[in-house]
Parts: sequence; structure tokens; C-alpha cells
Amino acid sequence: MLKFLITYSDKTEKYLDTVLTVILNADVEVPADDLTITIPYDEKISENAEYITALLDEKAVFKGQIDEIIGIKSTDGAITKITARSPSAFLLDNEAEPLTYINPSADFIFNRHLKPFGLTEYDADDVPFFGTLKIDKGMTHWQVFRNFCINRYGTEPRITGEGKVYFKGTESGETIFFGKDGIEYTAIRESKRRFKLISEVRLKLTESGTYGGSIKNENPDCKGIERVRYVNATADKTTIQTADNIIRKSNSDSYSIALECVGCLIESIGRSAVLDDEMFGRIESLTVRKIRYSVGNDGEKTTVTLGKERF
Repeated sequence: MLKFLITYSDKTEKYLDTVLTVILNADVEVPADDLTITIPYDEKISENAEYITALLDEKAVFKGQIDEIIGIKSTDGAITKITARSPSAFLLDNEAEPLTYINPSADFIFNRHLKPFGLTEYDADDVPFFGTLKIDKGMTHWQVFRNFCINRYGTEPRITGEGKVYFKGTESGETIFFGKDGIEYTAIRESKRRFKLISEVRLKLTESGTYGGSIKNENPDCKGIERVRYVNATADKTTIQTADNIIRKSNSDSYSIALECVGCLIESIGRSAVLDDEMFGRIESLTVRKIRYSVGNDGEKTTVTLGKERF
């Protein structure tokens, strides 16, 4: 069970004695985790609370500046509702200064765009991105950080709920096994969303040319599907990689397995997984893409959403 620590505006701290409900969401494709809890009404929290930290076995797994505090009174009593987002929220909420960087490194990007918002720990190498990285008016610090990671490493970055920065994406860690001889679950749902699949992306490779280039989706599930997109690879900020990303995203969105598990599995996010189920069989090369942890009248549970690593 998670414990919760409130930090007040005067920097004093207090553990919460009673927590009525908890919802914690994490998604590898969403920059910031989010937390919502309810507690018996607390006037001091309503007036002075600034941060909330969630701890599992004394280890911080979420820390965020409080976004909203709501006081509610009804015939059932009075409660305080608190919502917060993880440190990535600062990067989403703030615009970056329009500039152009030449050969930026991970250390430079971290110090310029992440460290000013209280992030202190990161994992990356010191080899720079050889090229220019343009920051347009209106781009957020998160967009700058993400663009650097995609250009330098070809991967989506991840900032964990407690604020550790992974330029190459979250480390997969040890594989998690669900089902036979692994973590048990009370319900399973497999979703095959064929309407999400893109069968082909057609490319314009020269200014005066037509959309004569083509990248086809090799996913076997795409058989019989005709759903085409067009990419002008000569346009600013658009490359052939854009087409690859469209197909990759469509494949990722087209398949998922959701497991209802008892207990707290929030540290499973981003981990490799294997499912061994009597009905669906053994499925390997899965990743924990999303978790929803909740505490309520029905106890403590985690909904774990798995996706395929490759197609």
C-alpha cells in the first residue's frame, strides 16, 4: 500500500493518516503521470499544501506539485480532493525560448530545459547530436527534450513519476510474467483495434515530384486493410522517419491486453512482459505500456495494459 507525504508551502511535511481513495495513472506515451486522492476534509491542506509524494516501501514513486485542491461537503460528510502531476508537467506547462542549437548534447539539453524545473537525475551518454535543433515559437520544454531524444537516439524519452529522466526511454528491467507461475489476475481483455492500422504511407521525396514513394506496413494484422496516409518529406520538420512513426504508432495503438490485478504494480511501467493464459495462450515480447492503480471500497488493485514490442 502506498503512503502519502504532504509538503506545505513553508517546507514542513506530514504523512497522511487516512486516505479514502487513490487513482494513479502512468502511460509510456503520456509525459506526466497523474495522481488523484481523497481524504477527510483538512483545512490546513486546503490552504497551504504545495507538493504530494507517494511512497512504496519508503521509496518515492511519485512526486508532484499539487494542481488542484477541492473541498466537498455533502450528506455523507466532508472531504478534500487533491490532484497532482509528476515533474514532467513543468516541461509541458512552460514554453522554451525560440533558438537554434548546433550539435547539442544530452547534458546541454538537461541543464537548459530540465534542471531549471527541479529535475536532478538523468540517464544518457555524452555523445552530441550532430546537426541543428530548432526551437520554434510556442514549443514547450517537453517538445524540445523529446525532439532531441528522437533525433539523437531514435526513441521516445521517459521521465518517471518521481522525476528520473531517461533520454533513451525507461529501462526494461527484469521481465514480468503474468498468468501461469507469475502474477495472477482476476480479469483479462484483449483488444484488436483494426481501425487504428495504417496500411501504407505515401511519400513526396522532391519539391517538384509526386507522392511516388511508399512505405508499407508489414504487420500481418494489416492484411486486407486499405488505410493510406501522405507525407511530404520535403517539408520543414518532416522526414521519412515521420512515415515510419505513423506506421509504428498505428501498430502500437491497434493491439493491447488489459489485466486486472490485485495489489500495487506501479513499478511495472515500461517493463518487458510475458503472458501465459489458458484461453489466449503464451504471448511474449510484450511491454507494460500503461498502469492504473486505485484504492477504494473494493481494495487495492492495478489495471495493467500490455502492448506488443514488435509486430
